[in-house]
Amino acid sequence: MSGIRKKFVNEPENVVNDSLKGLVQSDNRIQFHPQNPRVVLRKDYEDLKSNGKVTLGCGGGSGHEPFAAGLVGKNSLTAAIAGDVFASPPSSHVSDALEAIQGKAGSLIYVINYTGDRLHFGMAIERSKAKLGPDTKADLVYIDDDVALENKLGVTVGGRGLAGALLVLQIAGVLAEDRKAKFEEIRDISRDVIANMGTFGVSLYPCALPGKGLMFDLPAGEMELGLGIHGEPGVERTKQTSAKEIVATVLEKLTASKRLQLKKTDKLAVLVNNLGGVSNLEFGIVQGEVAAWFAQNGYKIGRFLTGTLMTSVDGHGFSITVLRLKSDDWASLLDTPSHISSLWKATTPQDEVVKPPQHSQFDDNTKVELVGAKVDEATSKAIEKSLRKACEELIKNEDLLNQLDSTCGDGDCGNALKSASKAILEAADQKRLAFQNPKSLCLQLSKLCEHSVGGTSGALYALFFGAGSRAFESTFDSKSLREAIKQGLEAISYYGHAKPGHRTLVDPLSAAAEAAENASWPDLISTVEKAAEATATMEAKSGRASYTNKDQQKQPDPGAKAVALWFRAAFDATQ
Repeated sequence: MSGIRKKFVNEPENVVNDSLKGLVQSDNRIQFHPQNPRVVLRKDYEDLKSNGKVTLGCGGGSGHEPFAAGLVGKNSLTAAIAGDVFASPPSSHVSDALEAIQGKAGSLIYVINYTGDRLHFGMAIERSKAKLGPDTKADLVYIDDDVALENKLGVTVGGRGLAGALLVLQIAGVLAEDRKAKFEEIRDISRDVIANMGTFGVSLYPCALPGKGLMFDLPAGEMELGLGIHGEPGVERTKQTSAKEIVATVLEKLTASKRLQLKKTDKLAVLVNNLGGVSNLEFGIVQGEVAAWFAQNGYKIGRFLTGTLMTSVDGHGFSITVLRLKSDDWASLLDTPSHISSLWKATTPQDEVVKPPQHSQFDDNTKVELVGAKVDEATSKAIEKSLRKACEELIKNEDLLNQLDSTCGDGDCGNALKSASKAILEAADQKRLAFQNPKSLCLQLSKLCEHSVGGTSGALYALFFGAGSRAFESTFDSKSLREAIKQGLEAISYYGHAKPGHRTLVDPLSAAAEAAENASWPDLISTVEKAAEATATMEAKSGRASYTNKDQQKQPDPGAKAVALWFRAAFDATQ
């Protein structure tokens, strides 16, 4: 197992109390139970009882936030009971919650189906009936939507409770408060909803409890299929594949499960749940692949819901829940505004897969008018040779530039310049570049750099070539080439606020512009290389490196080094 994982906590043993304190302090519609800091109540719970509405409670081990305390609110839970992380709360805490919310209309307590929860919550129900009488309207509803274990021999307790809990609690909450439905109706519909839904999860990394390491070992390049939310391993390990293939694997198992046995004519609600550690960037990809899979396989999604709803601390995975909508009313209940529904994004997706517009960077970014000075064929070929050599040199040094960028930046300088170089070389191979018209060529290079490379690098080189193109309005010679360097430098300095001595690509470009007045080309190239190396002793004052500690700035700036590389390569190609 790996070492302790860093987390934003005070003392690991106090994480649940501290987290609940923050939740209550940030929401003036909820409160602690007067005698129990592990029970969270709606402030208006007495009004619900006096108005004859069924009240709802739910809970279990912590670590699944926002479940369950984060679900207390309008048309949602009346009370939530929080145990320690991944541990069931004691029955006495459940009893505190139940006694607080118990009214004449009755109380339903929802339990995610784990043995400890079944026992402790069951004891609380029996204790309540013994205290208040056998006619007390109080009952448990077990949520067991996990289908991963349905083929595992020896499992007699049913599936585990997973993210499907959110769908059940949304429907029950709206029935109880908005529609003022009866106790038996809410209970029966809840159980019917549970019987018609299934959930399957997958993870690339296990979670880690506060103050501890990862819950289990998962080798590099593998993923865990069918895991629960308490950090327990799943039912199968397999090689990690693309997001598209992972989603397909999960959905093939889910839709073919014995529990669901879906038909293409079934109308479905689909919930995609982040287990806590998946970045929004990745989660967007997962959402798109889930919607696309259903569309491509002929299923009809009536409601598509996504969010971070039932987590496993920081588990790097997701789960997918499918609910067969037996009636249009179930869809209406999911649509009704509530505290729970405010936590997810909801839509009715298109039947067809969304297709982003196609964009051809070369068709768009190399079309310019042929303007400015025109050169002869020999000069045109020399320009092409120099440009090709410069691009090839940047591609060859991708790893070096990434390494230089990794200590003070985001480690992608080499990647960015390789992308630009490949775009330029491909355009040259397709004979799209105007080598006989240097001004037009610079404008093309400006567009290619801007659109083939995101971020700062693309913008800087787009400025450099765009501004430098003005020097070739009427002539192309040694003098105009030097002038182009100066004009390109001025544009970068003006818009980028970088100056000589700031440890950026401006340093070698500035040295080149100064040397251009009198130095020979060999001397100018040598000056550029020395200026690039000198950035190793400078403190960054511009660019992303300026946000880092000076002690990290021990090597040449990657942007400056890149300028030296392509200057040298372009010059050597002419010799």
